[in-house]
Amino acid sequence: MKFTKRKDGRIYTSITVKGKRIFFYGKTQKEVKQKILEYQEKQKLGSFFNDIAWEWWNIAEPQLSYQTRDSYKVPLNRLCEEFKEARIKEIKAKDIYSFIYKLIEKGYAQKTISNHKMVCNKIFEYAVLKDEIEYNPCASVKLPKNLPKSKRSSASDSEEQIILNSADIWLFPFIALLTGMRKGEILALQWKDIDFNNNTINITKSIYYEANTPKIKAPKTEAGNRIVPMLELLKQTLLKYISEDLNHFIICDENGSPISKKAFRWRYSKFQRETGITCTAHQIRHSFATNAFESNVPAKSVQEILGHRQLSTTMDIYTDFRKRAFDEASTLLNKNFVVKK
Repeated sequence: MKFTKRKDGRIYTSITVKGKRIFFYGKTQKEVKQKILEYQEKQKLGSFFNDIAWEWWNIAEPQLSYQTRDSYKVPLNRLCEEFKEARIKEIKAKDIYSFIYKLIEKGYAQKTISNHKMVCNKIFEYAVLKDEIEYNPCASVKLPKNLPKSKRSSASDSEEQIILNSADIWLFPFIALLTGMRKGEILALQWKDIDFNNNTINITKSIYYEANTPKIKAPKTEAGNRIVPMLELLKQTLLKYISEDLNHFIICDENGSPISKKAFRWRYSKFQRETGITCTAHQIRHSFATNAFESNVPAKSVQEILGHRQLSTTMDIYTDFRKRAFDEASTLLNKNFVVKK
């Protein structure tokens, strides 16, 4: 091992690890040798999972959208808590399975568990690129079949009637119930997106929030970019409120601009207090789908209106409707099949 003395008096040398030269510096040869031994010992043991996880996050975070960053952060924290004392070389597929089954036991839905596995996989992929490990143990982990899916019920019949009679209080719930549009899509609607001649609504964008600030984005999938029918009740109501400036947003602040996250929450809470409804915006969207099925609208048409990429997503709602219709049929039949004395 050759040691070289710099002009400033420091000693340095280098070793080659997997074709890459690593330099070590110190005041004496003994100090340099000690640093080499510490480095080799660390390489032998490997880095801690948390160190690699946060190193990956610091690289990945600036490239992610605000919403994606938000959805990754919770799984990242949970993974770091689970493996906080483990070195990344020590973690095997069985340990990842154990973590996943803990999530299942706590009752997390399929989408949440899948998201945790995805973040876990990205961390181990990064560890492979860093030569910390030779293979990704998460790659062989398969999620159990038939994991529970998150369920959201529709608004109640009475809540739907209240919303239909409360357009003068706030248009947002009214539009949601009569179009099935997502919250972000409604918040991004401008008057120029409404075609009153053809009775259609053009959905080309959506609002998301960075902290409290509204931002506009294109739909995530081609299915999200669509034209939906405008029902006559909605048309006649919107005509009462139409702005002279068609660039104004329908759900807007005093300047015709998109409302902030805080303003939306305040308005929705105020609407709930004034009307007595408790349903969420997504439940109102679900109500539209249920009403469409009750009106015998074909499932494929409902899928296109809702902007679902997969028909299976739409059919999950249809399954809920069929169960309710089945129960109602059972109740009616039970009233007829009674032993009379």
